[in-house]
Formats: sequence, structure tokens, C-alpha cells
Amino acid sequence: MEKQQKVLVAGASGSLGLEIVKVLNAQGRPIRALTSSDEGKEKLIPYTNDIWKADASKGGDAIANITEGVDTVISALGNSISLFTPNEKSFYKIDYQSNQNILRDAEKHGVKRFVYTSIKGADVEEDYTVARAHKLFEQALRATDINSTIIRPVGFFSGLHDLVIMAKRKVIPLIGDGSAKTNSIHHADLAKVVCRYVDEGPEVTEVGGPEIHTRLEMAEMIQETIGGKIVKVPEVIAEIGLKLPNFFEDIHEKLDYFKFVTTNDMIGEKNGNITFKEYLANLDKNQLP
Repeated sequence: MEKQQKVLVAGASGSLGLEIVKVLNAQGRPIRALTSSDEGKEKLIPYTNDIWKADASKGGDAIANITEGVDTVISALGNSISLFTPNEKSFYKIDYQSNQNILRDAEKHGVKRFVYTSIKGADVEEDYTVARAHKLFEQALRATDINSTIIRPVGFFSGLHDLVIMAKRKVIPLIGDGSAKTNSIHHADLAKVVCRYVDEGPEVTEVGGPEIHTRLEMAEMIQETIGGKIVKVPEVIAEIGLKLPNFFEDIHEKLDYFKFVTTNDMIGEKNGNITFKEYLANLDKNQLP
């Protein structure tokens, strides 16, 4: 019987990473999981006993030889874009530097393949801080001899938690007229796409969910499920707000990218079965602040 190739999953205890681990485990693939917390380690114990707890952004001894004996690296490692989740480290430090440190180790140990979950917008000319870190790593990955697939999801359902949280506070802000379209995807459906490309795949693919909606339609679904009033914020007002003195850099960077994704069409190849309406219906509102 042919030996299954070992897969390293970086960011393994995050919402996407954990779903990837579950799919790989169901496939019977040997898994090495990287997480940065004890809580994350507990989540991973049912799926593998090869768990590394380390901060990849530190590089050096923290993750030395993490890819030894690994055939494929899957990275779902990245900073939160939620306004309600303060990031301890910058997007550059996590989304670029952490992945770059893993990539260096992968080159050292002759890893055959690297599957990287990036973000739609990483290829745009505008210099958004959130997207820039992904763009830098995409460039670094392509510069190596490692066979790779870059996956750019158009957005996660969980990325809209901020609107759900604000809906609980009776307001659903909508930048512009809400006509921009997207087909965001559930992280469990995205995990299946990621795992489809463990052995081979395209250089770059933009991935979306099963249904395309306007931003207004999605806001109305949130309103129907949670409540709250939809408040349209003219783009010009949003632009003025972004030009105010930047006292909270992390929030400012996230708002800048949020304006971009909510006022431009973000559509990728249709995948999965979980709809946004189903996601909202099954969301535990009590788990949200």
C-alpha cells in the first residue's frame, strides 16, 4: 500500500485551518498541525498527535525543521480582519513574515508542494495594507522552485460577523448603495476546495460560494435574522473618515480594506453548498459579543 504523504497545516486551529484538518483526517492523510496556543492544541488533539505549538512569526528555533518529513504545506495562517478582534501583531508580521519563515524551512527540507490561502485583492494595484502582506508572500512563493497553488477566497461568511455584531446593536452599516456583488463562502466549503489541491492544482484560483448576492441583499438577510436598521454610508463620507488622523492603525487598515471589498464586485468560482441564509440561521448569536 502506498504511503500517504504528510501534510503540514499552518494556522491549523483557526476557523478555516481546523476544517482543513478535519477533511485531511477523514481522507486518512498524516497531518502535522501548527498552532500558536494551548487552546488551539486542544482543538487539534482529536485529529493528530503531531502538533507543534509555536509562533511562526519569530522564525528561527521556534519552527526549525517544522517541514522535515513533510510533502505538502497548506497555510491557512493569517491575521483576523474583524474590527472586534484586536490583532497583537501586524498583518505584515503574521500574513507575510510567518508564512515566509515556514517557506524558508520548506525550501531547506525539499517540500514538494505549497498551498497558500491568500485573499482576493492581493493582485490589485491599490495598496491596501491587509492585501499587501498577502501579495508579498504570493511573490515570495512564486520565486521558489516549489510547486504551488494560491487560493484567493472572495470572502468568508465569518468575515461578515462584524455586521452581525453591529446588527445586535441595532445598526447594519452599508458603504455605498449596496449594489456590489459577492459570493462569499463558508469556511467548511472552502476547506474542501483547499484539500482538493493538496497534490496538484492551478497556480492561482479565485474561490467563492454557491450563491451570488448584492451587499444590500446580504444586509437584508442579516436584518431579517438578527434585526437592526440598515444605514447607508455614502462612499465619500467613508473616504473622509479614512483620511482622519490614524489613532488606531489596526482598525484603520481593516476599515480601508472593508470599504474596498464592500464597494467592488468580489466574485469567484462557485463552490460548496452552504448558503449565507443557512449560515445565519445556524449562527449562535450568543457566542458573538
